[in-house]
Amino acid sequence: MAFRFSILYLFTFLALAPYSYAQSQDPAGFIREFSEKGISDVLAAEIPDGEKKKRFRVMFDQYFDIPHIGRFVLGRYRRLTTNEQKEQFSNMFENVIIQTWSRRFSEYDGQTLKVIATLADGKTGALVKSQIVGNNGTNIGVDWRVRNRDSQYKVVDIVVEGVSMAITYRQEYSTIIARDGGFNGLLSQMQKQISGRE
Repeated sequence: MAFRFSILYLFTFLALAPYSYAQSQDPAGFIREFSEKGISDVLAAEIPDGEKKKRFRVMFDQYFDIPHIGRFVLGRYRRLTTNEQKEQFSNMFENVIIQTWSRRFSEYDGQTLKVIATLADGKTGALVKSQIVGNNGTNIGVDWRVRNRDSQYKVVDIVVEGVSMAITYRQEYSTIIARDGGFNGLLSQMQKQISGRE
C-alpha cells in the first residue's frame, strides 16, 4: 500500500565528498548537509540496524516538514477527522515512512550524484534538481522540494523521475479511505504496515 522509494533515492547526495555546512542558508547546501549526515551517521555507521533506524528518525524529524507533508497527504479528508484522529495519523504517518525506508538501508551501493540546478519554487521555497549516476551508467532524476521554515529549510517532497512522494501517498491513502470504510480503515491499514503485517 505504501510509497516504495528505494533508500538510494532518499539519500541521493550521499556519494558526494564531505561538505561542511552549519545550518546552511542555501537550498543546495542544506541538502548536502542532510546527505553528509546521512552517510556518516546512518548508512556508513558500523552500528546495529535498530540504532540506524533511531538515527534516521532523528534526521527525518530535523530535515523534513512532517506536519506539512501529512496535511497535504490527507487533503480534503483532514477536515472530516477529529483532533484525536489527526494526532493518530500524524504519529503513524511518520512511523510508516521510517519503517518503509529503514528496510532499504542496505540498497545504497556507492551511487554518485550530479546537481543540475536550483530553481525558485514559490515565495519561500526552492526545487533542487539532481541526477543519480549509478555504477552501471544509469541516470535517475531526483528533485528535492524545500521550504524555508523560520529561517531553516525543510524538505516537503521528493520527486523521482517525475513521481512525487507526497502526491503518491495522497492518492494511495484516498483510495484506502474510499475502499476500506473511511478514515479508521486507513489507520488500520497503516498500523498493519508498521507492524509488518502488510
